[in-house]
Amino acid sequence: MVGAGRRDRLGSDAGGPPDGRGTFRPCRLTSPAARKSFCGAPENDRPVDSSDARPGLDRLDAASVEAVHEASMHVIAEVGIQLTHERAREVVTAAGGEVDDDGVATLPRDLVTDAVDRAPAAFTLYARDSERDVTVGGDGPPVRAPAYGPSTVHTFDAEGQDGRRNAAPGGAGSDERRNARSANYERRDARLADYERLVKLAHAEEVITCAGYSLCEPTDVPREDRHLAMLERSLTLTDKPVMGPTRGGERAQACMDMVEIAFADRADVAVEAGERSDPVVAGLVNTTPPRSIDVQANAETLAFVALAQLVNPGTPVVYGVPSATIDGRYGSLSIGGPESALFVALAGQLARYYGLPCRAGGALSDAKTVDYQGGLESGLFGAVTAFSGVDLALNAAGVLESYAAVSPEKFVLDCELLRSLDRFREGVTVDEGTLALDRIADADPAGHFLEDDAESAPFHRSAVLDKRAHDDWAADRVSAFELGRNRVDALLDGYERPPMDPGVERDLRAYVDERSAD
Repeated sequence: MVGAGRRDRLGSDAGGPPDGRGTFRPCRLTSPAARKSFCGAPENDRPVDSSDARPGLDRLDAASVEAVHEASMHVIAEVGIQLTHERAREVVTAAGGEVDDDGVATLPRDLVTDAVDRAPAAFTLYARDSERDVTVGGDGPPVRAPAYGPSTVHTFDAEGQDGRRNAAPGGAGSDERRNARSANYERRDARLADYERLVKLAHAEEVITCAGYSLCEPTDVPREDRHLAMLERSLTLTDKPVMGPTRGGERAQACMDMVEIAFADRADVAVEAGERSDPVVAGLVNTTPPRSIDVQANAETLAFVALAQLVNPGTPVVYGVPSATIDGRYGSLSIGGPESALFVALAGQLARYYGLPCRAGGALSDAKTVDYQGGLESGLFGAVTAFSGVDLALNAAGVLESYAAVSPEKFVLDCELLRSLDRFREGVTVDEGTLALDRIADADPAGHFLEDDAESAPFHRSAVLDKRAHDDWAADRVSAFELGRNRVDALLDGYERPPMDPGVERDLRAYVDERSAD
């Protein structure tokens, strides 16, 4: 659920590309006055605390960012963007744009820049538990939501629909355990029970800060009712922020209705829901190479931002340039390559240039199972996402097969990746205690510091990965996949459903029953 957007630009993060010292140069648009309004105060007008500055992985220099912007504005103002929706054409025409007989719209530059300036630099996603509210935009780590939209699940299940079985990845553990696991490991169509398990995992893993929506597509629920079943479970099985369906006005209306019911105990959210200012994620999937995606995708996104602000000024908009490409050798979707990771970095840099929150990245992978390829690709994307200025990361955990599948084991392993990245983000504190001059001076030249309290040392201690010596590991030979399986079992066994007023839950059920009957 979305709250009020922050209208101010966000200090150093709202400007242009970083200068390599942790500060950000202001972007150049039309005039110094407009530039200050659009991007926040220029660098020399505001203090910058380099200890808090977001690290950057920018791939474009300032001149290249300007070139992409100017080329994008040329496309919008001179070439045009095709609008297929009649209402969208009417809105653009009324605002001073032009639409030809083919529905191609051209928009004046000032209209676009003014519209982007009206979009808030940050907004709040509300949760049923106010302690779990999160801000999209700012200096913290991205808001993270799990896999979105896969219709296939990799799981241990004794009741496969098609009877096919695959060996469990990793070949880990004792022969007895490995054989038992392999017998029940399968890849199959997702079901509602899978959706429930994934929502519970999203609730339990603290690094997932938004439980998302469509963690898998439950194919055992009729398509016309699926959004109701998924959203009901998202609203009842977790008290973290959730997302909702966007395909069509009827589904969006149902989403807002159900949110109003579920958030009955939060008057502040009820007011926001009544205003119906749901956030919009702007960004289109392209399959062109990196050298051409910058301009076309940026132009389409800016035009969409302008349209959203013309319809409802102040509507939160999240800038995005999705990173999928096509592998020309096979004609298959590819999301795990380094070129796709470049798109994530570009999205973060361009969003910062425009002073908008950014959605990109995640733990993306083209791997067909939980293996080294999945770890390599998701590790690359996780790092780029964490340090490119991304504010909202969908698909942050569990993704396999180029978005087509989700794995609970990969879900929890990806969460461990996120914890490691968060620790890296914290950096190193340099003070009298960490310099440790007294201890160094007092130590025997042939001595050691093993007597120091190991438990209090500032190290990340994984609850998932195996850090034992080889001889200790060899006793059971547990693989990363098995460790993930153990983590899944532990989280589901320890899951506690967050409280919800029984009357609210009855109202939700009644709403779903009524809409399903219709």
